[in-house]
Amino acid sequence: MTSFRNSSKNILFLLVYILSGLALVVVIEGLITGTELTPFNTTIESLIVPLRDPLLTTFMIWITNVGSPPSLFIISIVLAVVLLLHRDTYDALLYVVSLSVSLIALVILKDTFHLVRPDAALVGISGWSFPSGHATIATAFFFTTAYSFFDWTKSAFNKTLLVLSCIVGGGLISFSRVYLGAHWSLDILAGIALGFLSVSFVALVFNVFLEERGFWRRKGVVRG
Repeated sequence: MTSFRNSSKNILFLLVYILSGLALVVVIEGLITGTELTPFNTTIESLIVPLRDPLLTTFMIWITNVGSPPSLFIISIVLAVVLLLHRDTYDALLYVVSLSVSLIALVILKDTFHLVRPDAALVGISGWSFPSGHATIATAFFFTTAYSFFDWTKSAFNKTLLVLSCIVGGGLISFSRVYLGAHWSLDILAGIALGFLSVSFVALVFNVFLEERGFWRRKGVVRG
């Protein structure tokens, strides 16, 4: 039974890895080959600009600050410590390594493409636009959180609530960047794909090369 669960989770991670990798390749290819994807950016921007109002803008600024990469890194360290206190080495390391890999990949892509940000941002911004750091780190953080704490409860309702909360959290942070004019929509899509790609890659490496050696200790549950 345990072997079947491990295999199922590895297949799931492999599918996420393949799909997110393909999505990232499609976006990058579109950026390299020309302006085929530019209408997508401008169309989304034209839909969002009319939604802006002072109250919603204040909320989105709060969301983007709370969901900044430094904030999520701090929260991930706290959660990793909690997991370690529960003798869950696998998930504690998954947090640290996944977010680190996401950050490294993010920096490499930003320094490779040097794409400028939108002109009319509602917040102070700096650095290159592609891909979105907020979307990348938020996706990696919430994907890891949903996976790491999924087995902490037996209740289907609580499991569903956890997953939905992570989806909403990551979605709000990503949307806030487009709403505030800090990124193009394609920056966000690429960041989401990169976040999923990083976590699934690390999880597969952990499961394939370390799980079978009995390295992990987790509350009496073998993770895969």
